Amino acid sequence: MAKFVFVVPPFLGHINPSLSIGRTLLERGHEVVWAGLTEINSELIPSGGYYHVLEQSYKENKKEIEDIIQLQNKGAGMSALEALKLGLQDTYIPFAKIMFDEFTTWVGSYNPDVIVNDCISFVGGLTAHIKKIPLATLTPITPNALHDPGVAPEITKWVHNSIIGLQRSVGISGDEELVFSKKLNMYYTSQKFVRYKDNDCPPYMKFIGALTGRPDNTPFDWERLKKIKTPKVYISVGTVLVDVRKEFFHRMIQALGNKEITVIAAADPYIIEDWPDNFIVQRYVPQFELLKHVDVVIGHGGLNTVCDTYINGIPMLVIPMAFDQFHTASLIEQCGCGIRIRYKRMRIQDVEHAVEELLYNPKYKTAAEEIRQSFIEAGGNERAANLLEELSVTKNIVKYHKL
Repeated sequence: MAKFVFVVPPFLGHINPSLSIGRTLLERGHEVVWAGLTEINSELIPSGGYYHVLEQSYKENKKEIEDIIQLQNKGAGMSALEALKLGLQDTYIPFAKIMFDEFTTWVGSYNPDVIVNDCISFVGGLTAHIKKIPLATLTPITPNALHDPGVAPEITKWVHNSIIGLQRSVGISGDEELVFSKKLNMYYTSQKFVRYKDNDCPPYMKFIGALTGRPDNTPFDWERLKKIKTPKVYISVGTVLVDVRKEFFHRMIQALGNKEITVIAAADPYIIEDWPDNFIVQRYVPQFELLKHVDVVIGHGGLNTVCDTYINGIPMLVIPMAFDQFHTASLIEQCGCGIRIRYKRMRIQDVEHAVEELLYNPKYKTAAEEIRQSFIEAGGNERAANLLEELSVTKNIVKYHKL
């Protein structure tokens, strides 16, 4: 049996995919540890797994870490280039520097067979290179979402120089980027959804579809849901963008309140004083299980919710606000499995019309079912676990690829 380490950032949307894969590895008898900067709810970790907190790194950099996490709220008001800077220069690189010494020391003592770094947890790639440990990367954003090769050459050069600067700061010389694996990079989506042809995919790029089975014991009133006869619409704007929630849900109330539909909102009930009677509001919901019972999803384009939506064959109204969400929204639009609305230009009648279309125009449901089938064929947890097991027994020197 092998030892796997998932190194994750303090963002639940990036942690969740690793939990599903880790659970499958644990069920196969492997040893699985997650490592990160901040505490997470222990109930999220699959049975038999362990979450290792880099306590010293957090203690020494507590204020900076909290400031970086809070900074993510600004993404909703930024251009694509500003968001790229916020991500690369203000988030991913600082986190890697904060984690590097303690994580590398711990890995040296734990001696895993494979390090699996989330795509924004650069420290995993740096440590794997230094310790000569096979590296896999898990990418819960769509390819080219943040660094499209079609962008201006000076942007590509800036990204490259930023990564090389990080590597040199920890004693790694040379001009080859080492933060992602070129042996195995698993994309949390399907090839059909991202519209990649076979010749667009280098050998290390593997599409694993949607991931299922992560632990979720969140309570919900299932009996109430069973009694509802009206169409059901689920709304979520993820876990990162906090500052926009009140305004966003206020607009949803204006569009969908007191209509002949039931709206399940994943939101803090206290952000709105008076919710309409047709809204069920709960801060945390068992999202994956809940989506088996709804007809339309409204979301911001975060890939976790998108994948949970389409593995259930549900059409989506996508309203992107920041980061990779714009790219994902454009894919939904191109695949015909949903409708996209621009948040800053969103009118109440746009939401009303979109929900009506998604509920009653069968073309969106048909397209969503096609994406669902592509996710199933991609293999999910089992395929990801197979790929990681293959990597764990390789004796070759792990190679890396550029961002």
